[in-house]
Amino acid sequence: MAFSWRILQRPQDEEAEVQVRAAGRADAAAVAGMATALSRAEGGFPSRFTEATYLRDGFGPEPAFKALVAERDGDLVGYAVYYTGYDTDTATRGVYLADLFVHERVRRRGVGRALVGAVAEACRASGGRWMFWSVLRHNKVGRRFYKALAPELKDVLVCAAFGRTFDRLADMGKGGG
Repeated sequence: MAFSWRILQRPQDEEAEVQVRAAGRADAAAVAGMATALSRAEGGFPSRFTEATYLRDGFGPEPAFKALVAERDGDLVGYAVYYTGYDTDTATRGVYLADLFVHERVRRRGVGRALVGAVAEACRASGGRWMFWSVLRHNKVGRRFYKALAPELKDVLVCAAFGRTFDRLADMGKGGG
């Protein structure tokens, strides 16, 4: 799968072409590096998503995710990680966009839109009808970007269980209890 968009390098410059393609094994170091940059930009802990975890979890008989990369003049400038889901209310497949990152030097030039569009097209090509993502409440720039694509859901709260909380939930399943 490969997609091509024309984007502006800078508002006053000529257009440059961006290629969006499926990420491969050879992209492991670059994708892991961008994941670390995303974690830092969000003010979180350093990402545990390394070159090794990318290769382990992104490939093989049951990959945990799919990834796309945006490339300009042979340079990787962004990536998206997503995985499939299912909605029982609509009986439809879709995807959850887990990560979207574009290097600062090419932001506001259409790269993020190209990546989101390519994820949506890949979803639709596999029979999907929806796409979900989340954004940190304090990420005002990200929220503006996403609001231009689709509305924020006002009646949905996202809940999450990690670490000890997750272990407690998993332990509740032992013996049906």
